[in-house]
Amino acid sequence: MAKQNRAILHATMEIMEQLLETDDVYEVLARALDIIVSHVKCEAAVVWIADGKQERLYPLFHRGPSDITGVSVRNGSGSEGKCVTEGVTVLLNQADQAGSAEGSVYDGSGFRTRSVMCLPLKVLNRTYGCFQIINKIDGSDFEEQERVLCERLAAIAALAIDDMGVELEIPEKKNVLISLKGVTKEFASDAGVVHVLNGIDLDIYENEFVVVLGESGCGKSTMLNIIGGMDQLTGGTLLIEGNDYSAPSEKDLTDYRRLKLGFIFQSYNLMPNLTARENLQFIAELVPSPLPVDTALEKVGMLHRADNYPAQLSGGQQQRIAIARALVKQPKVILADEPTAALDLETSLEVLGAIESIVRSKTATVIMVTHNPEIGKMADRIIRIRTGKVASIKTNPNPVHASELSW
Repeated sequence: MAKQNRAILHATMEIMEQLLETDDVYEVLARALDIIVSHVKCEAAVVWIADGKQERLYPLFHRGPSDITGVSVRNGSGSEGKCVTEGVTVLLNQADQAGSAEGSVYDGSGFRTRSVMCLPLKVLNRTYGCFQIINKIDGSDFEEQERVLCERLAAIAALAIDDMGVELEIPEKKNVLISLKGVTKEFASDAGVVHVLNGIDLDIYENEFVVVLGESGCGKSTMLNIIGGMDQLTGGTLLIEGNDYSAPSEKDLTDYRRLKLGFIFQSYNLMPNLTARENLQFIAELVPSPLPVDTALEKVGMLHRADNYPAQLSGGQQQRIAIARALVKQPKVILADEPTAALDLETSLEVLGAIESIVRSKTATVIMVTHNPEIGKMADRIIRIRTGKVASIKTNPNPVHASELSW
């Protein structure tokens, strides 16, 4: 009992420290969810918030392998809906026996569930939403002390929402541009088969900025290469604008890369014998409706260096030319793989500022892979990959400007 009480006290102190460090209620909610996942050791968790009319619930943050960003649930439906409408904790151990078959999808969460616990984010007569906790990793039931811990954190989070006077923003409804369903990737090696991706489920939306984080070897660059048509998936489905690119023909793949995609890499890959303008012009001639070259250079603040050769430019300037080169194709998607890894802070912020201008002008969807979590503060969503699966997805209602970042 003493050990359990210490765990509850420790978790409470963690969230209270977070409240002292920030006035961002979204950070408080995200941190509370992380604490719950860590202490309860669950497979998945969601912060659901209700719309202004209390008619539907929307996922603000979620942890776990399924992407439910575009999902909404009728308030009153399922365990999360009952929790919010009645303002009470809903605890269902062995949920598959309480209304759905083993291994089926339960409620609006999209996760395959065994046990579910929902805690209301409630202050007096108002319920803002709820925490939904799904499946303990070891397969056991949720215990009483875990319910007490989660209820305490939910109550603190609800008070933070109320005290800060924040109206939580419902995530904007967007069209799905890219969809990965159960995507796997395997490589043969001398040691046997290497499983790099182990069932990626992820939707990417029009005109959003997505940052993908993860440790080296987790599969994030492999996922980016599959999206970019530079690598083939082993299993699962890849949909681009509703079209199946799981096993495309060579022509379809070439057209897709040429017409739909722009690439930004850690190495700039500019042609050294061509000026900045000529590097862009070379790419512009490959597509039917390019952005005017000088317009692309102007968008990244490099028009004044249009007649310079790469050797006459700094690393940051070359990377901005590379961004303009991606932009000149007027692609639907720009894929960026560690574009600031070789740059210092000041130069990185210049490059990120150029990317920010693309994102905020709704010019293209940008998917960036990086080791730097600070860059995630700019993004609309932060995706964490772990051991070849989506580990968590965080919606960021208040992206910061590149100039506000520091590391």
